[in-house]
Amino acid sequence: MLHARNIIKHYPGADRPAVNALDLDLAEGEFLSILGKSGSGKSTLLGVLSSLVLPDAGQVIYKGLDICSCSEKERNHLRATEFAVVFQQHHLMPYLTALENVLLPFMGGLTPIRAEERRKAGALLERVGLGGKERSLPGKLSGGEQQRVAIARALAKNAQVIFADEPTGSLDSATGGAIMELLRELNREGVSIVMVTHNPGYAEQSHRVLTMTDGRF
Repeated sequence: MLHARNIIKHYPGADRPAVNALDLDLAEGEFLSILGKSGSGKSTLLGVLSSLVLPDAGQVIYKGLDICSCSEKERNHLRATEFAVVFQQHHLMPYLTALENVLLPFMGGLTPIRAEERRKAGALLERVGLGGKERSLPGKLSGGEQQRVAIARALAKNAQVIFADEPTGSLDSATGGAIMELLRELNREGVSIVMVTHNPGYAEQSHRVLTMTDGRF
């Protein structure tokens, strides 16, 4: 469902490309892990695949659409409807409750949030084990609970692909294991996942592992 060809990304001042002429294919329903040490280029590659970062060269084709040639508006629409990105640092709004953070994808324009969207957000929090925490602010939640809110938010728009950048990186082993089980459950339901990690144990729980060093597999 997603094909990357000859992806190159070079940051000014760097002595080598962060991503150096990479090809990658993601099958529908696949759970792919990209393993590598810090600085290997894996997060940059994830940014390119998820359309958050534009490469210097190459193509990323998603369902026949070259997302590198799309306008910014088209890429924003793609992330709002097809892609979801989960970061290590959660990126929750600190002044919004857990429920309101999950509702963020529906907050735009002048259209008020509908009752069915609120029900869906509540059901997503219940699903990720946060039933009863709807009114909690992020500062009152643990790191693992904040990550669960971020995953629930990613699911709010029925994303077809989840791009997860070190989703367990700041969590203890028990909490990280629970997050991995949640990602595997979503994958079993048909969501495709691309996960960046430096943890070989977590990477081995996916269908396929690609290891990056100095911008290459």
